[in-house]
Amino acid sequence: MQTRITELKGAKTNNLKNVTCALHHNTLTVVTGVSGSGKSSLAFDTFYAEGQRRYTESLSTYARQFLQRMQKPPFQSMTNIQPAVALRQKNEINNARSTVSTVTELDDHFGLLFTHAGVTHCPSCRAVVRRDNVPNVMDYLLTKLADKRLVIVADVEAPSEHRNAILTQLIQEGFRRMWIDGQAVDFADDEVESLLSRDVFSVVVDRVVANEEGKGRVREAIETAFGVGKGRIRVFEHRSENPEIVFDRAFACNECGESLVEPQPALFSFNSSLGACQACNGYGRSVGLDFKKIIPNAGKTLHEGAVAAFQTPKHSAWQRKLISACMKRGVPIDIPFGKLRREDQTWVKNGDATWPGVRGFFEELKGEQYKVHVRIFMAKFRGFDDCEACLGTRLSQDARNTTVKSKTIADVWAMSILEASEFFESLELDEVESAKVHHLLEEIQYRLKYLNEVGLGYLQLGRQSRTLSGGEMQRIHLTTNLGRALTDTLYVLDEPTAGLHARDSARLLTILKGLRDLGNTVLVVEHDPDIIEGSDRVIEIGPRGGEQGGELLFEGTIKEFENEDTPTSNSLHSRVHVPSNAKQSQSAIEICGASENNLENVHVKLPCGQLVAITGVSGSGKSTLMNSVLYNNWLRLHQGGVDAGAVEEIRGLEQFSELVLMDQAAIGRSSRSNPLTYSGAYDDLRKLFSKSDDAKKLGLSTGDFSFNVPGGRCESCQGLGYVTVEMHFMADIEVVCEECNGRRFGPRVLAAKYRGKTIQDVFEMTIREALEFFTKSNAIRKKLQPFADVGLGYLKLGQATSTLSGGEAQRVKLASYIGSGKSRQSTDKPIAFIFDEPTIGLHLLDIETLLKALRQLIQAGDSVFVIEHNIDFIANCDWVIDLGPGAGPDGGKIVAEGPPKEIAKNPESLTGQYLGASV
Repeated sequence: MQTRITELKGAKTNNLKNVTCALHHNTLTVVTGVSGSGKSSLAFDTFYAEGQRRYTESLSTYARQFLQRMQKPPFQSMTNIQPAVALRQKNEINNARSTVSTVTELDDHFGLLFTHAGVTHCPSCRAVVRRDNVPNVMDYLLTKLADKRLVIVADVEAPSEHRNAILTQLIQEGFRRMWIDGQAVDFADDEVESLLSRDVFSVVVDRVVANEEGKGRVREAIETAFGVGKGRIRVFEHRSENPEIVFDRAFACNECGESLVEPQPALFSFNSSLGACQACNGYGRSVGLDFKKIIPNAGKTLHEGAVAAFQTPKHSAWQRKLISACMKRGVPIDIPFGKLRREDQTWVKNGDATWPGVRGFFEELKGEQYKVHVRIFMAKFRGFDDCEACLGTRLSQDARNTTVKSKTIADVWAMSILEASEFFESLELDEVESAKVHHLLEEIQYRLKYLNEVGLGYLQLGRQSRTLSGGEMQRIHLTTNLGRALTDTLYVLDEPTAGLHARDSARLLTILKGLRDLGNTVLVVEHDPDIIEGSDRVIEIGPRGGEQGGELLFEGTIKEFENEDTPTSNSLHSRVHVPSNAKQSQSAIEICGASENNLENVHVKLPCGQLVAITGVSGSGKSTLMNSVLYNNWLRLHQGGVDAGAVEEIRGLEQFSELVLMDQAAIGRSSRSNPLTYSGAYDDLRKLFSKSDDAKKLGLSTGDFSFNVPGGRCESCQGLGYVTVEMHFMADIEVVCEECNGRRFGPRVLAAKYRGKTIQDVFEMTIREALEFFTKSNAIRKKLQPFADVGLGYLKLGQATSTLSGGEAQRVKLASYIGSGKSRQSTDKPIAFIFDEPTIGLHLLDIETLLKALRQLIQAGDSVFVIEHNIDFIANCDWVIDLGPGAGPDGGKIVAEGPPKEIAKNPESLTGQYLGASV
């Protein structure tokens, strides 16, 4: 059978230079190349963009009216393109209601499972509650009361004004007996007279024997009793003292009569008004006092002012009250607050009859909330606590009444993916339940299995999606699409190994091949050697980034690629080596007793003046240790009011003038931010243009060359170069502004040139080109040079920083920091830098450039701590601290620490097992 191929000819998207290549269907193809070479331009902006555009053209005329402005990528021709799905690395979810469970669509499955297999308990008496019907009542009687003689009774309400009529009607319908005090009494009996004073008539519907021979009569009696008793019947054993058994078609407790909400999928969703806690509207949190802000530094004593709220002149009287109350009670005021007895800490916070406590202070302030400054003051010490009504579960009590094997759905959300996978694998349901939810349970197990296999087993199902990294979100989308089982589709992925330990790359490769084996084409932008070597075909773009890239260097099978002379092929057979310039460390930051999240009383020393890698599998506690514990405690110490990770003590921070966190957070969501504006070079550029002869002739000032304010910019797009089109039922799209054709400025400004270039031409330059062009402007060169030094020379000056990857964002922050003049030279004390996987998006050759830039910081006497997975980067560090051994509850311990060569020899270290070939 001939292989189907998508043939692309003459692609010129962004920096692509007339690229012609073929994409083989039903294969795993890797697009690789150095950073900025044009990989994403080919994969996302050409193949994916055209696949999406042609798919939308197949929609109805009504749908196409909203999509008609989608632009075709610049190429000569493309044949046989499949409908395309893009799984990007960015996490664009900001909704607090979105969780791992909802975004993976597991929540929908959980809702169905709890609806059909859940057991509901009465919140008052904990009895099992269910809605009865004829089949399950029969099943109960024939199994639990087999061969017993039974009396089936229906209660009929008899208001005083209608008793005679109701009694007459019952007799006419053939009923002859009443059930009184455990006896059947005939209507003809003298005792019947006394019944006329009762509000309820207990009518004997039939006396039956619960066996197969009397099965038909039992069914008829149950049906009749439900009809007469309006959905409720009672069953007694004849001549037995056993209690009655109540069956009710209404969803109510048969023991105490309390009515409950019957399980349905919406009941188990905090996004539904039926299932959400009414107190917190399904958020699980409510605003209250935040004692981490009120007592920001537990290392301070009460005498030193541990209670920050009492340290203003206006409230200093409360500080004196506190000290006086402590003296009377015998609470030490010269011991750090964090080392006081727990009951003394509670007393300070909550008070008693002699001391109103910190809470009493804020209660008193509530009476003055009409004053603006009081509201502002109180807001400084407020934070989010678990909702008291739902205990942070987000759900109503009705939803929490239902369990599956003693677990509520909130209990399931509290599990990690690995724990949930083990729970559902071991779940044993009875035959009736199993028949209802067999396929549902299989689907849940299937999805959890794949989430675990892509290295996400440590994630809690209830964790907010907005807290996930771009790599984590992409792998979630990958497994979700596997669950959807689409076929004949083009999947385009952006570096799915981002944030993944080397251990998990092989499992990720299995997932990618599984997506391919469903009948799909998988196109992956990737640098990881394991993924490249495990692919079917390779496309390499290069040879360098920006204007020096965009050429097709190779296209073919992986076997052919291994013998090619290309930057990536050569790097697969070589290793990065940047000599260390670090001196023997004479000091360290010592973290004592870190216990935040999964950290288990961690004690560790971070050598100063060295390049230190913090390693371990995803979820082992690296970010918690460095960001939550180390950095946030530094912030709390210097700024206050910051949530910081739990730790007994951190020593050695006083030796630094500053701790700088270079994380993966977006530099800014504004599309107006770009390398020019972020570096500060834009002001110099505008001044340069305003002094040109053309600008003087046209009467243009410095402000006219800004796209941020009215004047010289295009007002149709307000200087953005594009306009946003609202798509109603799909994500909004951005199309080139028809007024300025994407050039941002009006004709007058674009008529002014500096050395033959307009300001828009400069925006289209790469940083590398700009450094060559602005040879006479030292101010601009000085601010742009650090960007080239950290390997970002390929970025265009006008590229929005919101489009950068997490790794690029970190390097931009680093370059800006260096370029701004903030350095150790201005202070006697060094600076400590914390990086969070800066190699994301980097080719092996670019990692060498990054290492050289970081070594410059070490040379200046600063310290660099890097959370990292990349084996080649780790091998070039001076010191490694490996956390683990596993993720989540299986992590949080120091497995190994020392130079990379020692880590490679440590059999306990998973990281060390992969370091061997690189050190």
